[in-house]
Amino acid sequence: MAHSQKPQSDRPDLAHVESILDDNKISPNAEYHPDELVKSKFDGLSIPRTVWVFRRVALVALAVYTGYVCEGFELKIGNNIIANAGFIKQFGRKGGSGVQALDPTWDQNVGQIVTFLYIHWFSDRFGRKACLYLAWLWLAVGCTVLNVAKTPSVWAIGKLCNGAGVGILQVTCQVYVMEICPNNIRGGMLTFQAVWSNIGNIACNVMMQRLNKNHPDDYTLPLRILIAPVVMMLLFWAFVPESPWYYARHGQKEKAMKSLKLLYGNVEGYDFEQEYSIIEKTISHERELLDEAPKLTHVFKGLNLVW
Repeated sequence: MAHSQKPQSDRPDLAHVESILDDNKISPNAEYHPDELVKSKFDGLSIPRTVWVFRRVALVALAVYTGYVCEGFELKIGNNIIANAGFIKQFGRKGGSGVQALDPTWDQNVGQIVTFLYIHWFSDRFGRKACLYLAWLWLAVGCTVLNVAKTPSVWAIGKLCNGAGVGILQVTCQVYVMEICPNNIRGGMLTFQAVWSNIGNIACNVMMQRLNKNHPDDYTLPLRILIAPVVMMLLFWAFVPESPWYYARHGQKEKAMKSLKLLYGNVEGYDFEQEYSIIEKTISHERELLDEAPKLTHVFKGLNLVW
């Protein structure tokens, strides 16, 4: 009796694996060739493990995001305070009906638009941390002007200054966090700014609700409280190092290495030379792409430059 033969399968033979390496353990002795560095050896970590290993970087990112508390507070208060009875009495004007009211332009904030005209140049020239201090300066001046404003023109100047500061925060904070955070948690940390902004929104809503109920004619109280997040920003930002990517773009390796050690000095097995080489190669690749003189039409093309 002939034995029936099983049909051969197109599937490849199964491989037997004795063990699976734990991605939580990073060998500090791993060898890499500098010319081949395009990806960090920490990119294989899980997200929870990455957060723990790079906890110092996560805390620095949260410290930078304290500015968004002020952003959420300032933007929300600009929308809410115009409904306060005391504010309308101070800055409103009588219409044809004899009732004081505000013009719709009170809800505009052109300071943010003005910021976009120069902040990219300023950031590339002086660094990310200098931008943070510039934002703080605008906000400090704006809060001071708003607290002493008694006329619409002075109030408009204060709003312009605050808008300029908020505009800098919206551009700089996410760029800084993107540059210092590992790939695995970069997206999450970028969106985490909404948490701080919502904290400012909620604090402002609660405060304005109580203010309109208990002190309807005192519009200056939230303006005085606005000073608190501005001071908090300065305290937190004093300990934030400059982005190593900024130094690398300007060829300042020693300063870049110092920033790397401040940010990642607690990470076991972190090779600063290897990681700096990755930064250099990435910047070099970016410059090569820019040298190809990209055109506006490339925005409407696919990844393979095909319509």
